[in-house]
This record gives sequence, structure tokens and C-alpha cells, in this order.
Amino acid sequence: MNYFRMSRLIDPNGAGLYKASHVMTELKTGRRFDVGFVPPLVVRLDPELPDGKLPTFFESPAWIGTRGFHATLLAAGVANVEASPVEMRDEANKRVIDDYLLLNIVGRVACVDMARSETRSLGDGMTIIDRLVIDPARIPDLDLFVADEDTDCMIVSERLQRLIAGAGYSDIRFEALD
Repeated sequence: MNYFRMSRLIDPNGAGLYKASHVMTELKTGRRFDVGFVPPLVVRLDPELPDGKLPTFFESPAWIGTRGFHATLLAAGVANVEASPVEMRDEANKRVIDDYLLLNIVGRVACVDMARSETRSLGDGMTIIDRLVIDPARIPDLDLFVADEDTDCMIVSERLQRLIAGAGYSDIRFEALD
């Protein structure tokens, strides 16, 4: 089976988010929400954002996607995503955007072949993966998961890649993985 790294197309004027709640909560654990997790996750939209369209999903500070994107995942049969409300505050325009959900991906998989991947070090314990190579033998039967070695890396199966690409999202890119 082939796998793809899914990310959003980066717009140089694109939106950034900053946590305004749950500041000490790790949000990309690969496990179900803790019993004590109380929604909504509150985030602030970058005030420098020029007028424009918001992306289908954000990769930081957590996986946050539109309700429509979540519906696409559900329609595709993806069952390992918990969704929780997000309150996105756009202080520059004095509005609250509520069309986004925190997408908690249950499945953080140690699947990167570090010896074959292209990496660089930023210091002790800080490794950047420039070209990701996965070990297919370490991948469970999941259409969607996060790489344990890089929690900003959402990996999708070829089946899910085709379904998402066919749904017409213009701001999502897929990089085939070795």
C-alpha cells in the first residue's frame, strides 16, 4: 500500500493560530482525549492575517480542520479521529469563527525509517526530517495517522488520498512517501 504525507499548501500570507486555552495540554498525543479535557479549545487567529480565505486545516498548534473536512473523513470511513469544538477568535475583525474542530488523531505511529530519511540537527535532541521515508512493516491498518517522529506529519493511505483529492479541496497537498 502507498502512503502520502498530507499538508496544507502554504500561503505566504496564510493564517496562523495561537493557543488561548489548554496552554499546557499536549494535543498531538495519538491517544484519546484525557477524561479531564474540557472543550472548546480556544485559539487566536494571527492578527496580521490579510483578508482572505482560511485553510481547510491547520497543523499547529494542533490538528484543527473545518467541519466539512471532518465530514469528509467520516464519509471516507475514518474512525480514529475524535472531534471537539474550537473557538477561533479573530480579534482584528472582532468575530468568533466556529466552523473548525480540533481533530484528535488517535494513532501516533513510530514508522519513520530514520536511517533512510534525510534529516538535519538543530542541536541536542532537535532533528528536522526534510525527506521522510517510512517503514511499511511498522504501519498498522489505518488510513490516517500521525508519525511519532514528527507529530506535524499527517500520513494518509492512498485510498484516503484519492477520496480527499476527489472532494475538491484546493489547499491540500499530498507528497508520496518512500
